[in-house]
Amino acid sequence: MGEDPLAPLNVRAAVERVVEAFYTRATTDVLIGYHFRHIEDFSTHLPRIRAFWELQLLGDTAIPLEGPLDALRAHIPLKLHRGELDRWVKLFKETLLSEGVDPILKVRWEEKLARFQEVFAASPLLFPARNDGR
Repeated sequence: MGEDPLAPLNVRAAVERVVEAFYTRATTDVLIGYHFRHIEDFSTHLPRIRAFWELQLLGDTAIPLEGPLDALRAHIPLKLHRGELDRWVKLFKETLLSEGVDPILKVRWEEKLARFQEVFAASPLLFPARNDGR
C-alpha cells in the first residue's frame, strides 16, 4: 500500500509546495496580481498562509503563529471585486493540478476552497450591498 496522502507530513509538504507556487503565479497574474504585489514581506506572510491551510486541512499546524488567522477580515482592506475572488479560486485550483497534489488531498482542498468562496462571496464585509441593487 502507498503513502497516506492525508498524513500530516504529506499534507504539510503539499501545502508548502502549493502555497509557494500559487503566490508565484498570483503575483504575476494580470487580473489579481496587483493585490499580491503589495505584500511587503513574503517571509512573514507565506508561513501564515501555510499555517492557515494546515489548520484547514489537518486541524492543527506546526507553524508558530502570532495572533489569530481571520481570513475574511484580512481581505477587507483589499476591496476585492467578485470577479477577483473567482480568479483567485481558479488560479488556486490550477496550482493544485500543476503541483500534482494527490487526488484525495486535492478533493479535500477543493471542498475547502468552495466553502471559502461561498463564505467570502456572501460576506457584506467584503462585498457591501451596492446602491444599484447588484
